[in-house]
Amino acid sequence: MATTTNPSPDEPKNTTLILTPDIASEAAATAQKWLEDAAGQALVLKQDLLVAVRAAGCRLLAASSSGVQQTKETVEWIKMEYATREDEMVAKIKEGIAIAAAHPNLSSGIAVGVGLVAFKAPRRFLIHNTRRLFVSEEFLLSQAEAKVNQLRQSVNSVKNDIKKFEERASKAQNEMERGRQTLIETGSKIQRELRYINKIEREALGLKEFISELPGRQVSEYQSQVSGLISKVKQDRNVLGRVISKIANYGISV
Repeated sequence: MATTTNPSPDEPKNTTLILTPDIASEAAATAQKWLEDAAGQALVLKQDLLVAVRAAGCRLLAASSSGVQQTKETVEWIKMEYATREDEMVAKIKEGIAIAAAHPNLSSGIAVGVGLVAFKAPRRFLIHNTRRLFVSEEFLLSQAEAKVNQLRQSVNSVKNDIKKFEERASKAQNEMERGRQTLIETGSKIQRELRYINKIEREALGLKEFISELPGRQVSEYQSQVSGLISKVKQDRNVLGRVISKIANYGISV
């Protein structure tokens, strides 16, 4: 049984511990349970770290291939540092157990306090480095998203240009089709005019021959008028013939 002298408020605290077999047995059981809990927490902490690192590595790999090597180096460094801190934590746990065994009544205070101190450093280390890793990941992701948005804008711009070009091409094609149809109609009209001109020319030649057989002084005057008419008809036929040739050069059959 342990006796404790309660000091006055003005006096420093002083604790005297007396060990008994029951207290020693209870301290051993407490230390054993505390050690098992500490080991379990250390294992869970380590597994959480590995899971977080693997998830971050996978997301970084998907975000940017340039960050793969940096991510691997960061992960390896975190694992090495965590292993070192984990060894320190185990040493402090052992120290806490030794203190608990030597001072059973303080096992609920000092030993647990040592355990909390032992677990704070690795957990702070895990949070700090994992947060830094995620910040780097977010930076890479933001860069990738910016490039994707820029590429999407370029693609949209090209699509708009293609759409405008297609509209212009369609409009030009329609205009060409209308022009082609107009040329076909014009060629048909010219062909009709040429046939009519040929008919006039034949009639004029027949009239000229008929006039030449008439007697009288005015025959030569009539022949001159008919010859002028025939010459004008030939000029018109030549002009229309050149137009037909131009239409044929466009690949249009008239």
